[in-house]
Amino acid sequence: MTILATPPSVEELVAGELDALPDWLLDALESVPVVVSEGGDREHAYGLYQGDGAARDDRADRIVIFRDTLVRDFGADPVRLRAEVRNTLRHEIAHHLGWGEGGVRALGF
Repeated sequence: MTILATPPSVEELVAGELDALPDWLLDALESVPVVVSEGGDREHAYGLYQGDGAARDDRADRIVIFRDTLVRDFGADPVRLRAEVRNTLRHEIAHHLGWGEGGVRALGF
């Protein structure tokens, strides 16, 4: 009898990616909530950064990872889903650190 393991949830994937970040980057995210939510279809995105960046503190910062669009587009392939969660999280962290969309894409995220 073969027992298939349940693939990790997007929440578990995000938590694992956060745990793997270096301490200096975790320090930069100390006051930035990272949430997994629905709404990616509405935003046409896998993730969203809200805030004014690490260098300013005029608005609250938040990173949203959209479960619905990630699972819709990559859920059939757990390896690809993990890679896309990693890429999306890094993309949104780069925005928090001050990179614009063009710069983030040039970084490969």
